[in-house]
Amino acid sequence: MKTLIRKELRENFILAVIGFGIFTFLLVQSYRSCTAFYANLALGQTGWSGDDTVAQPLLGSFPKLAMVFCAIFGAILGWFQVHNERHRDLWAFLIHRPLSRTNIFFAKVIAGLCLYAAGAGLPLLGVILMTRFPGHIAAPFEWAMVLPVTACFLSGIVYYFAGLLTGLRQARWYASRGLGLGVAILVSVSVVTVPDFLRALFLILLGGVIVASAAWGSFMSNGYYDGQPPLGRRALVASLMFGGFIVVMFVMVLLESLIPNSFHESFHWSRYQMTKAGEIYKMTQPAGKPLQITELNGTPLKDLKTGRPITLTDFNRLAVSESSIRADFEDQAQYQKRHPGRYMDSSCFFNLWRQTPDTLWYWNRNGRLWGYDIASRRFIGSLGPGGFTPGLTTGLDRFSRPEGKYGNGYYNSSYPARTLMTDTAVYKLNFENRTAHVFFAATQSDRIGGALDVSLNGYDWNYTIIVTREFVQLLKPDGKLVWQVPYVPAYPAYDGVVVSFLEATNRYALWLNANGQTNRLMGWTLPSHVVWLAAGRGALESTNLPSLSGYQGWTPTLTERLLRSVVPPAFYSAPIFLYGPDFFRNFPWKDFLISVVAAVVCAGIGWCQGRRYHFTVGCQLKWAGFHLLFGLPGLLGFLCAQEWPARESCPNCKNLRLVDREKCEHCGADFAPPPRNGTEIFEPIGAG
Repeated sequence: MKTLIRKELRENFILAVIGFGIFTFLLVQSYRSCTAFYANLALGQTGWSGDDTVAQPLLGSFPKLAMVFCAIFGAILGWFQVHNERHRDLWAFLIHRPLSRTNIFFAKVIAGLCLYAAGAGLPLLGVILMTRFPGHIAAPFEWAMVLPVTACFLSGIVYYFAGLLTGLRQARWYASRGLGLGVAILVSVSVVTVPDFLRALFLILLGGVIVASAAWGSFMSNGYYDGQPPLGRRALVASLMFGGFIVVMFVMVLLESLIPNSFHESFHWSRYQMTKAGEIYKMTQPAGKPLQITELNGTPLKDLKTGRPITLTDFNRLAVSESSIRADFEDQAQYQKRHPGRYMDSSCFFNLWRQTPDTLWYWNRNGRLWGYDIASRRFIGSLGPGGFTPGLTTGLDRFSRPEGKYGNGYYNSSYPARTLMTDTAVYKLNFENRTAHVFFAATQSDRIGGALDVSLNGYDWNYTIIVTREFVQLLKPDGKLVWQVPYVPAYPAYDGVVVSFLEATNRYALWLNANGQTNRLMGWTLPSHVVWLAAGRGALESTNLPSLSGYQGWTPTLTERLLRSVVPPAFYSAPIFLYGPDFFRNFPWKDFLISVVAAVVCAGIGWCQGRRYHFTVGCQLKWAGFHLLFGLPGLLGFLCAQEWPARESCPNCKNLRLVDREKCEHCGADFAPPPRNGTEIFEPIGAG
């Protein structure tokens, strides 16, 4: 076995060298673009782009690059390992060794994985070490940031086994030979979709086991379905089924793009919109129809100049500027436990908070702001409510989550200082002096559930909205109170707070919206509460508006229904893996029933095909159950896996019979003897 491993390493070593060179070049170019960006920041030649992943390539460019390269390199390596040996005489010579076929297969796999690790793993390891040591990247580093590129690297192993399977199968390229890559493609999509690394690792292991078993079974039977061990057969059918699913979805999406009634036009919604004058209108978007803008009594809003229904462009000129915040009174530890974030997102670890001429500041999940010197790209210390701590990432104090801050983009050095909050106070930050001063303090019996800085022109700091358990307040940048109203109706039933800034001087409107989940459980009976306010005078008037959240959703088109029908019934349970039992609260029962009906039709087609080729009753029942679970993709896997023998007419009963059987399955007759052509030298037994 060692000799065979050395032989495989020697023959395919050049592939690893080529892969190593290409991947190293690509990673170096990506790394150089990141370091060049930092160099330009230090020279003041560029500003921040707003993309946090530029700061830390382990969460930005490296995983994307690793996913693409590892997939291509793994598939090519696996395919080349067996392609050059597919000549029949060479194949027969290679498998007749003093080793079982299983041991020969394992020797190939061991050598192939070693070459894969050398070609794809070593460059990744080198770049991880470069980002780990200080002075190279001016951004936070945690070992958990290595998990995305690790998942991408491991998913390439699935592509390696898929390449082996593709090279081994005795099938045509234009038919089903490449369908084994479907499992690897689904694994790649899942790896970047699941929220945590453990689930990604589980899917990689599951996909790897399926494709590796299919490749092993094909190796045992020289690429044919017949003659494989049971495990290899099942794994091959599963691999082809997933490949068929990819093909079907691609065809359906292509069909969707060719039909005029597009997917996006099927979404319908209704919502309220306030104008700068403080008037409220209702906007309704029916599925596949023009947008309707009406007064609350249902009268269409008309353009005063033309007398026709107002267009969306003209109405947007009347719309008021709004800022929204979602109140949440959980502490930081509970919030992070409830919202851990996806392991591939940079926001799971940090967010760029502020850029000054010489430093970058990041919001970290430990509740403090971390500072990095742009010129040296080294960590300088952390900022908390009590001030700056040089050289340390932690302190005795910490901010609460920055509610509403994540979507505000970057902060230029010329912007005024802004705020962060704790449960009891809001702090005004000065990044140049590295200080934090109390901007607002709650009373002893009160608690802060959200704070948001407001910029009406996208540049200046105009207001700060602060939500406590007792009040909703609007403050100016100097801390002066503009207005304060009781938080009624209150949290947790009402957690959506929206402030509209009207055109009239010192006029505002406050919207208190119900929590969507709570409102759904209440049958969408919780109204939206609107209060009109004036600076220094408080509430002027208020009203309640019926909830419109229940009028939002999708109206599926014919093509969408067809698309959903090809999703196997078994796949409808897959979101449970992502979302847990809560998925059943919104389970798409109608789509599931459509899928079941389509699966029953596929089971009938498979049953007829089995009868045509005279499968046993037990075999028919097994395939019928498989088709009921996996629908059209399962039927494609069934058709692609089997070797369907030719049929010819029986000379005795005239029915079509299978040519791979000695006797006719209909009448039991033998094959007709070949016609005499005068070259026979033996008489039949018993002749004369």
